[in-house]
Amino acid sequence: MVPVPGSPGPASDGRDSASESREESSGPQLSSSASFSRWLTASSEAGGWPLRLAGWGGMAASAWLEAGLARVLFYPTLLYTVFRGRVGGPAHRDWYHRIDHTVLLGALPLRSMTRRLVLDENVRGVITMNEEYETRFLCNTSKEWKNMGVEQLRLSTVDMTGVPTLANLHRGVQFALKYQSLGQCVYVHCKAGRSRSATMVAAYLIQVHNWSPEEAIEAIAKIRSHISIRPSQLEILKEFHKEIAARAAKN
Repeated sequence: MVPVPGSPGPASDGRDSASESREESSGPQLSSSASFSRWLTASSEAGGWPLRLAGWGGMAASAWLEAGLARVLFYPTLLYTVFRGRVGGPAHRDWYHRIDHTVLLGALPLRSMTRRLVLDENVRGVITMNEEYETRFLCNTSKEWKNMGVEQLRLSTVDMTGVPTLANLHRGVQFALKYQSLGQCVYVHCKAGRSRSATMVAAYLIQVHNWSPEEAIEAIAKIRSHISIRPSQLEILKEFHKEIAARAAKN
């Protein structure tokens, strides 16, 4: 269960391509590199399209590389997670932890875990922070979950470097609150239950307890000590907290 933070924890731009083409064809006919340089500088200072496109291209390339790296490293890091789940002693990490009466936070819900989660843990909702390829072979499909009486909500976030969107944090929290009102449980997971899913659970605790992001993270860490919230994820939690606080003040 969630400990009170600070207390001891348990042991364990939208133009179409045609308009842009017209703008390009109506641009200056440059006859030298110097004139091109002057035009490029002026266009940049005016917020022109060449540098905007370069910026978009750079961001897209960066996102593509990050997603590609996550795919390459998925199985090696998953094997490491499995190893830490099976090894004994100080290196052992439990596959999942119960955070409160409603939410469980953990690694991939492997097919072999299905009956335990449904029958023993009363799980009726699953929040999947993984991209589709991560769960394709190892976990239940949405249809298979449904056949077990479980609703799945997928909020795809890139592994290792991804940050859940603000909209997805709100969707996930409302999903968990629905099952809380029914007296049932929700399993929130990513690959290892450390970062993407922990960010979602922190948002849930922020809304339920009106805690700060730091308080929510501290409470989770007292139960699942190996969580890892990156600075970019902390920033989105701070935005989430501001929205929740603004709504509360308005109401």
